Amino acid sequence: MAMIGCPNCGEQVSDKAKKCVHCGAVLIPEEKRYCQECGAELEADADVCPKCGCPVDNAKENETVPQQVEVTGVKIAKKSKKIIAIAAVVVLIVALIAVAVVQGQKKKEAEEAAKRIEEYSANLELVTYSMLSGAGDAETCGNLIKKVWYNAIYEERDDSTDKYTRPSGYFVSDFNDALQNLYSDSSFSLQISGIEDNQDTVNSLMKKLKNPPDEYEDAYEAVTELYDAYLTLTNLVTDPSGSLQTFSSNFNDADSETVKCFNGVKMYLED
Repeated sequence: MAMIGCPNCGEQVSDKAKKCVHCGAVLIPEEKRYCQECGAELEADADVCPKCGCPVDNAKENETVPQQVEVTGVKIAKKSKKIIAIAAVVVLIVALIAVAVVQGQKKKEAEEAAKRIEEYSANLELVTYSMLSGAGDAETCGNLIKKVWYNAIYEERDDSTDKYTRPSGYFVSDFNDALQNLYSDSSFSLQISGIEDNQDTVNSLMKKLKNPPDEYEDAYEAVTELYDAYLTLTNLVTDPSGSLQTFSSNFNDADSETVKCFNGVKMYLED
């Protein structure tokens, strides 16, 4: 805005002023208006044409319409932006929750897998040494069985076998009687019961080792071979059969195989 001098009185007035505030002189002539119907000149404050009576306030109404449309448009745009922002936040929250759930599930699966491997390793070690213990007892009993059997047949005296082969002070006529005396002995019978209980424990543990983790497949194959040798050895002791020669041969083979298989499993056991 700038100040100009009134051409009538010379006083300073705004260049936007239509009249001089000092002398009342017209500085900017008002635009003449004409009737849109008949073209007659209209007074500045006329509401209707004095010639034809046509209303002359339509122009003011038309001026307000674009302004209302523009304001409405601005309001809609702001509301849309707000909705989009809220939707973006919701999507982000849902995505974060989904990621957290997936990561939590993976962590849970990893923990369960680690726990399963730990339990499998513990059962592998337990069943291996359980079989070793049972095989040791079977070896002790088997050696005594062979000795009683041999001394009964060949009438060999021995302090450890005489009570089975010579219960009345003289040798029994049939080696089966000597073996019967051995298995009826309370101490030996207790050892045989211990071996049978050991078999039950081993059988239960072997069931837990089925379907091994990938990293324990070779270990499971090795412990299965040990299990087969262990069963052969212990069954020979709990239920001997055949001749002394076949029993001794089978027993010695099973004993050696058990030791061999145990050494094969040891490499998979944790220190």
